[in-house]
Amino acid sequence: TCILSPPSPPPSLFTPSSTRPLPLLRRKPPPCCTCCCKKEERREFKQDPNWTPPAPSTRNLPSSEYLVVSRESLLALLRKCTNCPKGENHLSFRMEGMAVTCTGECNSCPYKFTWGNSKVLNTSKCSNMERLRKINVDITYGAVITSIGGTKLHQICSLVGISPLSNNTFHRIKKLYVSPAVAQTFWKMQGKVIDALRERIEKGGKLHIAGDGSFDSRGYSGKWCRYFFLDAENNNEVLHYVIKHQSDTGSSVVKMQAAALEQGLRELSLMIGGIEGIASLVTDRHPGVTKMMRSKFPGIDHFFDPWHLFRNITLKLLTITKPNYMIPVRFWIRVIINRCYDAVITAQGNGELASEKFRAILLCMTGQHTFDKDPSFKHLKSCSHSAPTVNWIFIPGGIGGRIYNRLVSEVFTDKNIEDIKSVSWRLQTSTCDALAWRYASKDLYFTRPGHEMRTQLTMIHWNYLKHTIADGSRPVVKSYNNPTSKRVVWRNVRKSMTHPWREDIKRLTYQVRARMVETPDTTERKRKAALAQKRREIDRLTRPLVPSAADPNLEEEWSSDEEGEDDALVPPPLTPTQRLDGLIEES
Repeated sequence: TCILSPPSPPPSLFTPSSTRPLPLLRRKPPPCCTCCCKKEERREFKQDPNWTPPAPSTRNLPSSEYLVVSRESLLALLRKCTNCPKGENHLSFRMEGMAVTCTGECNSCPYKFTWGNSKVLNTSKCSNMERLRKINVDITYGAVITSIGGTKLHQICSLVGISPLSNNTFHRIKKLYVSPAVAQTFWKMQGKVIDALRERIEKGGKLHIAGDGSFDSRGYSGKWCRYFFLDAENNNEVLHYVIKHQSDTGSSVVKMQAAALEQGLRELSLMIGGIEGIASLVTDRHPGVTKMMRSKFPGIDHFFDPWHLFRNITLKLLTITKPNYMIPVRFWIRVIINRCYDAVITAQGNGELASEKFRAILLCMTGQHTFDKDPSFKHLKSCSHSAPTVNWIFIPGGIGGRIYNRLVSEVFTDKNIEDIKSVSWRLQTSTCDALAWRYASKDLYFTRPGHEMRTQLTMIHWNYLKHTIADGSRPVVKSYNNPTSKRVVWRNVRKSMTHPWREDIKRLTYQVRARMVETPDTTERKRKAALAQKRREIDRLTRPLVPSAADPNLEEEWSSDEEGEDDALVPPPLTPTQRLDGLIEES
């Protein structure tokens, strides 16, 4: 009988060493443990030559350079010792403007640290007391460039609960670092503008410029007058500026604008190589300016700015149309102003034609549209508009009526008819002044360095606007839905600016500090020491020598021979009793 044994199991790959059940999944143990239930200790990590710690990662880091943190959060972060698990740090804070420096020492271990919220700008030969924190420079730079100013910055920080810069620190940083950086950027930009002007003149061209002055306060109490010169043909760039103080004209506010214009024309002529390069000038109707141009610059054609003249006409029309009998003229106000601009623009410098078109407005209001029978009209024979469809729009009374006579006496005066002959069609100078008040408000008083810096910022900003419009880098991009017309309307609003020139000024601000061979405090101490040494030298040369207490001549005894010597001293006056005693002795 053959007995068959049961089949043996297949050979195993390994023989289990214990009765512990095997895991279902066979995988390599992770690097943090040798088995699935026990972690490696720190000493085992250090003993493993192949283990390296994972690289630290940072996620969602804000792009801004500075972050605002509350005091409680900062204390909770710095209080815990990072060297031992149970220690807490003794903290000591120091404020330098808006910069915070904290030194800490653990109460359980000898660990010490120093933490700061801003780095120190590099400066040669700088002591610990003369370090300049970057955050203080950045805050001052931002307040100056955006025309906030130190006062408003102090108010904002105080209301929010942020430690503000003191006024002395703000103005010191502005004077030593920001203002020189603004001046460097301005003169670099100004040099390119002047070089382009000289190149244009060398090719045979002429300059047509426009000027306008404004005061630092409202009314007639201005102490400073700022005068801008703009190019009337090439992108309306600002070419030059002049700042005059009231004391420069003998405390006369009226003479400041004419004096600033005269000084600016002479300085600009030196820059471009001669007064012959200026062909025409556009200003407002200031009597002093007109007289000065006629006497001192007869070779320059003087024109008036249309904005100032037509603004006065608009204000006069709004005033005289208040009575009831002038109601028909109210519908003509916009038409009158539009036709005034049309008369100047279409005349293209022909003063007689502009004057005739201006006079034709009043005749057109009465219903007369042809002037071929009037000998005073030599260039204009009829109105250029089409025939009117209704007659009620004309003013009642016609020529010689009450409304007609009021308009002749107030608006269509002989002076306005004569002045419109000299109105320029090239430029309106009011826009640059509007930008200037963003940097230097009329509500605040500024010194000459303050006006200089803010005027330079205005010119940099203005010229960059004009350059970006000329090269097409800021196209019109805005549109909105007009609810009245029920359609999408495009407005003349250009793409927002990036202002790269502001970053250039910020970079130059750091360079001003880095180029210093010594800190401003050291320079000021040396200046004061040199001034004191100069005063001591002057005192030594001018004051008489006084003998000291050790002078041997002072120890000489008094001699009776010197009693009769005259020491040039005046004796005191005698009393009446002394005089009587003297007479008795003489008798």
